Amino acid sequence: MTQTQLTRTRGAMLPHVLTLAGIAIIGGVLVIVSLRETAPTVAWGLALTAVLLGARHAFDADHIAAIDNVTRRMSAKGTPAGTVGFWFSLGHSSVVVVTGVLVAFGAGLALDLVSEEDSAARFGLGLWGLSFATFVVAVFGMLNLISLVKLLRGTDDDAAKGPKGPLTSAFARVLDTVDRPRHMFPIGLLFGLGFDTAATIGLMIAAGTTAAGSSPTLALSLPLLFAVGMAACDTADGLFMSKLYGWASRGADRFRGYNIVITGLSVLVAGLVVVAGVVEVGAETGTFVLPELDTSYLGIVATILFVIIAAAAALTLRRVRADRPDRSIVANVTSRGEHDQQRRGVAG
Repeated sequence: MTQTQLTRTRGAMLPHVLTLAGIAIIGGVLVIVSLRETAPTVAWGLALTAVLLGARHAFDADHIAAIDNVTRRMSAKGTPAGTVGFWFSLGHSSVVVVTGVLVAFGAGLALDLVSEEDSAARFGLGLWGLSFATFVVAVFGMLNLISLVKLLRGTDDDAAKGPKGPLTSAFARVLDTVDRPRHMFPIGLLFGLGFDTAATIGLMIAAGTTAAGSSPTLALSLPLLFAVGMAACDTADGLFMSKLYGWASRGADRFRGYNIVITGLSVLVAGLVVVAGVVEVGAETGTFVLPELDTSYLGIVATILFVIIAAAAALTLRRVRADRPDRSIVANVTSRGEHDQQRRGVAG
């Protein structure tokens, strides 16, 4: 990455970083205010737990699959995709924050949704969120699979440039809807309607406020801090994958292998998430029952593999640059050789 590109990336990310910092500051101030009526160990313990739960949730397989596959599509089309993770997590976090605020103020419906696992409303929201997440991941996973096949065949990745063929035409509306990073906000929001995440933080708020003596300021801080932990990790994932895909998509042959591996891993993760989602939907609706596919650590494993691939690619690029002679030296030697030949010609 050139210095100009690096400066441009930093400038583009600055508003998003400041947004996360602002939310974190508000959450921290609320925790400090709650210390008037809450033991410090309880307040800061719950605050840290909220941040860590958010960070852990960011590495759920559906988050990784959605962010990575959408980032790959946008990068292939030449669309700046560094903030895909930020907008996705912001939409997802909005459901958590709204639910947390309602629980903090004792709203009956919100309390019922987070505490009663068998309620019809929670079942319906959970089924909707799961089905929608599975559909979105399936769409972008299949389109990236087309790109992977083209890469393996050595043909151009035309599938990334626009709807072509029956499959991409069938999903053209989805592609047209999600063609900018900010369009991931409603996607993240609809993912959040699965309500498992909101229920987790809601129950933590209910339990935490009981232990802390019903401190409203502490209760309000927890969903914000959860959102910060999740958004920070999702944003980092989106930015990292954007740079990795951009690097691997270069035209040189030495990058083609990395492009295939990275795209293949994204497709594999998406496929596993879709299979797990379909199995769970079938079990929830009673349509069919198959052995459950545990994807609890799939997102973390995939992230580690992507980091290893990036490290290997960086070492390869460094070795290539080290083996390549300095251009200025080559130019200087060539110039001297031509000058000597001219002198010999004049002397002759």
